Amino acid sequence: MNTFSLGECRVTILPVIKGLVSEYAKVTDAITDEYDCVAVALGLEEIEAIKHMDGEAVEDYEPSKLDSVYGYHLKQFGEIDVPVPAFKAVIDRCASMGIEPMPLDMCDEEFTQVYCDCVSTYDLLKENKILKKSMKTTFDLSSPEAFVKQWDSLINKIKGQYAVSLRREEYMARQLTDLAKYRKNVLAVIECDRVDGVLIELGIE
Repeated sequence: MNTFSLGECRVTILPVIKGLVSEYAKVTDAITDEYDCVAVALGLEEIEAIKHMDGEAVEDYEPSKLDSVYGYHLKQFGEIDVPVPAFKAVIDRCASMGIEPMPLDMCDEEFTQVYCDCVSTYDLLKENKILKKSMKTTFDLSSPEAFVKQWDSLINKIKGQYAVSLRREEYMARQLTDLAKYRKNVLAVIECDRVDGVLIELGIE
């Protein structure tokens, strides 16, 4: 965890691995009543979708090529699932406590606009090449975190994808800054590959 102050607010960022089932328990245990706000790296529509997702919806889910290859490598660390277990834990735990999780990420419309602005046809072609290359890449498998950060570095070789990542980090940092203006103790659950960027945007070393 990363704990720091934003003005009069104490902020704790909990880095998580997207996809790993084992992260569910970690997040559930981390969310306690010491926090007066729990925020998560999801948009508002994503939060609502997870709340109402049933077994049939999960069965109908078709991952992107990017997510499929990521999952192929990640499963070496344990069972994987959708929706993201770490984020599902936020929704479930907050529901059991009678509180609403706060969205840190963009709404669907804004993200779509950012993606269209940043990702070109060339980027999509390069993505296919990188995904094929990744199937032969020797990744650092010393820990899930090491793998995810190496994977992120590989994907960020795609100019458009890197730009989208930066925009998300900027947005989440702004959201945290806004939350800190009227909250005293915030827990933010964010995928580990975006945490460093968010901290940089916040000016936290």
